Amino acid sequence: MEKLFSLDGKTAVVTGSSSGIGQAIAEALANFGAHVAVMGRSQQGIEETCTRIRSSGGSCQGYVIDITDEEAQNRFFDDFLAEHKHLDIFVANAGINVRGELPEVTAKEMELLLGTDFIGTIHGLNRAADAMKKQHSGNMVIITSVNALSPLANQALYSAIKSAMESVMRSLAVTMAEYGVRVNSCAPGCIHSALNQHIFSQEQFRREKERGIPLGRIGNPEDIGDVVACMVSDAYRFMTGSTILVDGGELLRPKMKQPAVDCAKI
Repeated sequence: MEKLFSLDGKTAVVTGSSSGIGQAIAEALANFGAHVAVMGRSQQGIEETCTRIRSSGGSCQGYVIDITDEEAQNRFFDDFLAEHKHLDIFVANAGINVRGELPEVTAKEMELLLGTDFIGTIHGLNRAADAMKKQHSGNMVIITSVNALSPLANQALYSAIKSAMESVMRSLAVTMAEYGVRVNSCAPGCIHSALNQHIFSQEQFRREKERGIPLGRIGNPEDIGDVVACMVSDAYRFMTGSTILVDGGELLRPKMKQPAVDCAKI
């Protein structure tokens, strides 16, 4: 049974892994035995993630890259594949969130959200797909959101893009199946991390949010990391084109409106 979940000898790339969910995914993959490329915009965050992985005996390399920079992504993939010769796991996690009613979202915020959550993510998926086609193996996971399935009024654009990425996942799953590559998505619910501390520091909001989750608590990044590590293992070898909800049952109850905040990294 243990061998089913082993990622020994695998290489993995996790975008947006300098903190939060991405950091937890990178740690989980390393704990399962993969060599992980830790990618993100924050040098300090990348160093922290790598330190955490190495202190647990894991293997990793850090790369400071903004996925909206296509040339930087290309250089990364060229260098990574030249060194490691293969890419077994690609997790498209990097993203931002813009909260606010749709008429309030500025053109600049729209461009930033589209450039990161859609265009930059698609480019990374394309490069990973090219590599995996050649080796006729691999796993891709796109991190979306429960908002893709049940959008919030004050996260309309974010919800729309995450919904679009769900469609991209299913289309890519069909395309990549003949190459022996699995493509799935993980849709987190309400997850508490340092990057949304400003929201959950509001005690009344936090308590109301917890009451709306059947399991009675807000999730943590490790809840997502462990699921993703299982998804890319051989234990899930016959699953592709699927979405795994990790929300504590949140979608089973009506959603509440979240307070409007500035554009924040997630």
